[in-house]
Amino acid sequence: MLIMKERRKTIIEALCIFLCLLVIVIIEIVDIPLFSNQIATTMLEDSISRILGGIIFMIILISYGYKTLFKFKGPFLISLLIIIPSLIISINNFPIVAFLGDRTQLIEPTYTVYIFLLECLSTGFFEEIVFRGLIFVVLLQKLPQTQKGILLAVIYSSALFGAIHIFNMFAGASFGNTTLQVGYSFLMGMMWAIVFLKTKNIWIAMFLHATYNFFGQVMFALGTVDGRYDIITVIVTVLLAILVALYMIYILRKITSEDIKDLYTPSLT
Repeated sequence: MLIMKERRKTIIEALCIFLCLLVIVIIEIVDIPLFSNQIATTMLEDSISRILGGIIFMIILISYGYKTLFKFKGPFLISLLIIIPSLIISINNFPIVAFLGDRTQLIEPTYTVYIFLLECLSTGFFEEIVFRGLIFVVLLQKLPQTQKGILLAVIYSSALFGAIHIFNMFAGASFGNTTLQVGYSFLMGMMWAIVFLKTKNIWIAMFLHATYNFFGQVMFALGTVDGRYDIITVIVTVLLAILVALYMIYILRKITSEDIKDLYTPSLT
């Protein structure tokens, strides 16, 4: 009976993965005009593909016993307090001074902002499952179960997350912008990994990832920004970066392998 149940579960998982892959392929091959606005159509197609890709990785991780990764863990208020500094970093990624100084302009229709938000959520969902849910967890398993091992797992997974952004050059990004993105992606990856360790909640890491992308890119993707890096923005950003970095170091030093053992230990049930 148990064998039949496991076999049925495996078949269902395989079918779900196949259907997700099928939809992704259809989206990539078939030109479906979801909106009259091509930017909106592209964003929605990319969002659907990332969500389905994330679901595929979720199914794989859960099938190998890592369903605990996707459980909402509490207490919520304590987790909220932990992520406030990271959330401030996300909000500060918006060109606030330029916006208040009327140096920004939204060119695309207002509804595209909501689709862009969905795209950012889908990016956070997919990339956090891959880099924090899969790669980071594997590194936590393979490296020594010590504070040094945890630190190395944070660094290695974040370095890979940053390095993957090199491929943006193939999408037309300049060398300077790509280098900058690789650098801050590495740092943000470290921050999200530490938050994930502390809260044991990958959904929070997804949320922070999504908000960082949204605030940092919405005006550039859908409008124009004149003079983003004014002196006030630079000073505030540097100060916040230093303070949050110190805060993250403090949190990381308090985390032991025993505290997070349930994150990288597969469940047999």
